[in-house]
Amino acid sequence: MKQFKSLFFVIFLLSLCTFNSNAQKSFKKYRYYSIGGCLNVMNYVGDLDPGPSFLSPGTRYTRYNIGVTGLYRIKPRISLRGTISYGRIKGDDANSSLDNEDKYRAFRNLSFRNQIYEAKFDLVIDLFENSRRYTKRPDYTPYMFIGLAYFHHSPEAKNPQGDWIDLKSLHTEGQGLPGGPKNYSRNQLAIPIGVGFRYKLSKQWDLAFDIGWRFTLTDYLDDVAGVYYDKQKLTDAYGDEARIMSDRSYAAYSSNPELAASADNTFGSNPETYYAGKPQNQQDGWTGVTTYGQPGGQRGDLKGKRDVYTVAGFHLTYIFPGKVVCPKFR
Repeated sequence: MKQFKSLFFVIFLLSLCTFNSNAQKSFKKYRYYSIGGCLNVMNYVGDLDPGPSFLSPGTRYTRYNIGVTGLYRIKPRISLRGTISYGRIKGDDANSSLDNEDKYRAFRNLSFRNQIYEAKFDLVIDLFENSRRYTKRPDYTPYMFIGLAYFHHSPEAKNPQGDWIDLKSLHTEGQGLPGGPKNYSRNQLAIPIGVGFRYKLSKQWDLAFDIGWRFTLTDYLDDVAGVYYDKQKLTDAYGDEARIMSDRSYAAYSSNPELAASADNTFGSNPETYYAGKPQNQQDGWTGVTTYGQPGGQRGDLKGKRDVYTVAGFHLTYIFPGKVVCPKFR
């Protein structure tokens, strides 16, 4: 809910910026378009990210993002922009658990990577207006943007043999099965919001840096959202691999002596006690954890938060001249 309150607040600020001077009325002859490339980095905020909020995601698994972008200047402060990009996000409980407060994340031991193909259309609003030809544009200007994005994603994880496998097809939380949550789609929508700074390199070249948050409508970028499903039912429906990938907690306990010792101190030395253990504090959002790997035990956040991913980086664009305005003689 806090995310969407922030979203509405930013939209309100952006709407205030659309009030421009009378120069808007005569700008049509100065319209122009530009095209360029993007070199970015991506991060994500979700069930496998230890960052405190969507404004400050964990950066341990920062990954690349590349794309192409086109912009059409329609008003002194307003442009329409379209961008197509490809990138990756990643999360890993074992390597994100940096201290004692994150040990329950380490016990869960889930991980993923996700390839994201995105097509984004947004409205770009400059702080400083340019009511003349593109050659007279400001040397620099901060800007904001808001729009709509369509993306295709495919969460994967490594199996015990070290091979990357598709997670959606395994229905790891019983998606679409009796008593399980609704199955999710690989094709999703997101609301991109962000800020940036553009610098005039030369007459027809601009360099910009911006950072944008994609507020998605799914909680399954990481294939983790709710509770553990019955393992026997998963096995019957999708085989042993579905059961194994749905719960990696025992793998963490059996393969990591240091973690096992920590688990012994927390839950008792008996693995059966470990599986039925309950944290003695409420740190790191693990309120209500009763089991690891048991049907109905907490696997994800349980607060209904949607996943968010961020894209930040540089855009280099070339401006194509608009119409040539010829003098009229009478």
